[in-house]
Amino acid sequence: MLALLALSVVAAPVPAADEDGAEPEGVPAIATSGDLITEIRFAGNRVTREHIMRQEMVIAEGDVADPLLIERSRQAIMDLGLFTSVHAVLEPHPERGRTLVITVKEKFYVLPVPKLNRDDNNNFSVGAELTVDNLAGLNQQLQLRYETETADELVSEGDITTWSFGYNYPRVGGSPWVLTTDIFQASVPAEVVSASGTEVTSLYDQETWTASVLASRWLNLRGPSRGWLVGGGVVWRRNSYEYRSGTVTDTYFEQNAVGIVGQAQFRDVRDYLFSRSGWEYGYRGEFGEPAIGADQHYSRHEFFYRRYILLPGRPHTNIDMQAKLGLSSGEIFTGEEYAYALGGNKSLRGFDRGSFTGNAYTLLNLQYLQPLFGYNAFRGVLFLDAGNAYPSNAELHLGDIKWDVGVGFRVRVKSLVKIDLRVDAAYTPETGEWTYFAGTKEMF
Repeated sequence: MLALLALSVVAAPVPAADEDGAEPEGVPAIATSGDLITEIRFAGNRVTREHIMRQEMVIAEGDVADPLLIERSRQAIMDLGLFTSVHAVLEPHPERGRTLVITVKEKFYVLPVPKLNRDDNNNFSVGAELTVDNLAGLNQQLQLRYETETADELVSEGDITTWSFGYNYPRVGGSPWVLTTDIFQASVPAEVVSASGTEVTSLYDQETWTASVLASRWLNLRGPSRGWLVGGGVVWRRNSYEYRSGTVTDTYFEQNAVGIVGQAQFRDVRDYLFSRSGWEYGYRGEFGEPAIGADQHYSRHEFFYRRYILLPGRPHTNIDMQAKLGLSSGEIFTGEEYAYALGGNKSLRGFDRGSFTGNAYTLLNLQYLQPLFGYNAFRGVLFLDAGNAYPSNAELHLGDIKWDVGVGFRVRVKSLVKIDLRVDAAYTPETGEWTYFAGTKEMF
């Protein structure tokens, strides 16, 4: 009865996220009973191809002008993260039925970012990052990054240099397939120290390569990019060492790991420009065998769960949670070649990067975000990080947890794709010290 009553009212605009990103508060009636959508027209998309938006919609020409389906389609387009606003309005068609007009306001899709940072030990890192979103108007993502920094080791000489290339193509050619590839290279000084830990006895240059190609498929063939995404691919890892000085040792040796990857992920996240709601969870497994090129048999298993809770009646006020578990096995993860490392601005913010290494790990991140001074784009953050890395799966012990608490700020640059200017200050009760971070991306 309520649906028939809603369809009996004269056409009105479908609500959209406001320019300040406020989420809609229900869908008013928009059409008289039996009205059909004769045409769907898009406006404002100077870069984005029309079919990129159409493939997210759950309504098409010839369908009844259902207000709920129109709103779901509008929100699904907003969830692409490519627009600052998406509006849907029904207009009379010149001949019969209705024209659904989707008007979008596009973000900027090319972002070059210079990098300059100084840590507490007066070590500097410099570099640059280039991100291209919505490449060719097809929602492809391309990222190039280069960075060099002074090695924070016992020796004063030597730099750490890293570069990476990432490419992601959602819904290749309008299909349910997703293609992802990543290449990463790092050059790092590797030291062998004396038993007392105060003297470097050998020095090597370590070169690390990682490359992967993954193909995944959405199980829902039509409509929003939500639900289950399953797939797999191949990953290659290589560590090599070049002797520089000191006593020749067999501590470091070349290793190759070639693995078959399988992954499954469920995603149902809404984008309200300055905040999110929903959840995602999944699993990624990597399995290496000598038969496919790995030096030894090994396996890695990673599980994750993320929840974004938007508090009712408090626009853009969030409680966000992330939980992760990593398990691994195989002789390839011995000596200094651990499977996992925790610490730094993407895991335990109160500890230096790589403070905890091991072949198993647990991690929990909680944060509360609230707009400050009446500006939705400017939010304050309170957070808690907890976790640790362990020598093996059998030694994983939840009673042995490292943790920190902190405060921070987020500034959402709404004209750029997924850019949050981030400043965090983390306090570690174990050491009584503060650690500070700044970046351009949310933690998760």
